[in-house]
Amino acid sequence: MHSTEQPAPPRRWRIGGVVAAMAATLTLAACGGGSDGDSKTSTASAGGGSTTSGGGSGTLTIGVSSDPQTLDPEWGQAHRANETIKNLYAQWTRYEVIDNGDGTLKADLTKDPVGEAIESYTLSDDGKTVNIKLRPDAKLPDGEPITADTFLFKVERALEMNAGSIFDFNILGITKMSQVKKVSDSEIQFKLPNPSPIVGPMLRDQDAGLVDPKLVKEHMTDDDPWGTEWVAQNGAPTGAYVIEKYEPGRQLVLKANPNYWGEKPNFERVVLQVIPDEGQRAQLLRQGAIDIAADMSTDAIARLDGAPGVRVHSVPAISQDQLGLVNDKPPFNDARVRQAIAYAIPYQSLADNVLGGRAATPKGVWPQNSAWFDESVEWPYATDPEKAKQLLAEAGAENLEFTVQISDADADAQALAVPIQSALRDIGVTMNIEKVAAARFSKNLTKRSMQAWIQSGLGAYVDDPYYMAFLSYASTAVINWTNYKNEKVDDITEELSKTVDRDRRQELATELQAALNQDVPIIPLAEPNWMLPTREDIEGVLWEPDGLLTYRLLKRAGD
Repeated sequence: MHSTEQPAPPRRWRIGGVVAAMAATLTLAACGGGSDGDSKTSTASAGGGSTTSGGGSGTLTIGVSSDPQTLDPEWGQAHRANETIKNLYAQWTRYEVIDNGDGTLKADLTKDPVGEAIESYTLSDDGKTVNIKLRPDAKLPDGEPITADTFLFKVERALEMNAGSIFDFNILGITKMSQVKKVSDSEIQFKLPNPSPIVGPMLRDQDAGLVDPKLVKEHMTDDDPWGTEWVAQNGAPTGAYVIEKYEPGRQLVLKANPNYWGEKPNFERVVLQVIPDEGQRAQLLRQGAIDIAADMSTDAIARLDGAPGVRVHSVPAISQDQLGLVNDKPPFNDARVRQAIAYAIPYQSLADNVLGGRAATPKGVWPQNSAWFDESVEWPYATDPEKAKQLLAEAGAENLEFTVQISDADADAQALAVPIQSALRDIGVTMNIEKVAAARFSKNLTKRSMQAWIQSGLGAYVDDPYYMAFLSYASTAVINWTNYKNEKVDDITEELSKTVDRDRRQELATELQAALNQDVPIIPLAEPNWMLPTREDIEGVLWEPDGLLTYRLLKRAGD
């Protein structure tokens, strides 16, 4: 879901609670029919345990900027909520893990996800039927088995609540419960309108996590038929951790789920300590009073680099800091003006001076660390003030003035804005900077009410061209915050939704990148690394595209 919370590690380009009222628009345009065929092609099987092992002892303390915005996976939106949800709720699938050999881990994105709460999923010959076999040993925290009814309850709750998690199923083409069938207590089936290339990745999304039906049903009322108010405050966990104690504004204490079927978490308890001031979080990390300082700005992390006892994890990622230009409002309804701004940006200076050298300069609207990035697609926008002036003159946009909005919670965006303002002044453009409250910024994004915006750390939770296009660049995309419209991009998005052939999908991804680079609906300012400061004895830090920590894999060196 797309978070507007900052500062934070990369956020996903997808629908969130902030735009849940628009979730009904997320149904796929394509429709299909025909025979389902025989189920033959296995795309995932149950994965083994993690690359670490442990008996579940000790406590991990993470300094966080705030409470999670919700404990309900249907409403996950901002980074802090998403990470908490990921660790409380069992996902259907997970990525296999590669051990980097230095105490860190990374998701193996070269392979399809494997089973977590499910044992396997298989696709029919025509790709329209997904047969899902459940793990026989998966249990709820009270020891009762996880059955097909648990999964069906999750899907129905997501669809009926019409909340952010509906995206996980809508993007696969599931818009009604008649498409989800209970075959037996240990098997369910999806009927899709078209083949989907991202079944596995979407089922590992944290918002697809299973809720405990019994807990939810105990708190369903006529006024709140899905128990949302209670779950948001108390949770209904099914994953590796459950909630031991929650003191809003102070701490959230998680404890290892005694009936979790996978390898036990290495830490028996995880304490999310609310420390709003990032300077204080940094100091406590230096002192060893906390193990991880989360939600830190790039500048704050840079000051921790080299501190005794501290390790700064820095991983090239698929996130971007972006300048969004609302395309259907003057002056940015003229592509030449957008291109002119792109030529004026001091990319290398932003990466080196603002982001401390822990960022790459962009090579296109598409992030260069994506598996689908095609470096042959032209990205002409090296810093060239004279070219920028020429394009502004051609567009009749001399003496241009506009306002860019920035969230007051986004420290990196604020730092980026000042040198951009200076660079634009050099080409005769006045960029006014308006800092607004995070909630208002989020609302304005949804309304597309501003002329321009800057956000840091925007990243795709699934590295896939359809995922990115469906979320951000198709004309009907819910987080198409720039109101960008291109019929060719819409056609490519529709074809990507039902194309599973890898070679054809790469061709379409390349066409998509070329169109976006020409139109520049957004200007990528930099591609920052995913960064996390920890104590040097913390191992098992796993990087995944969502930028969310997996607590059960973390351990203390020597344990």
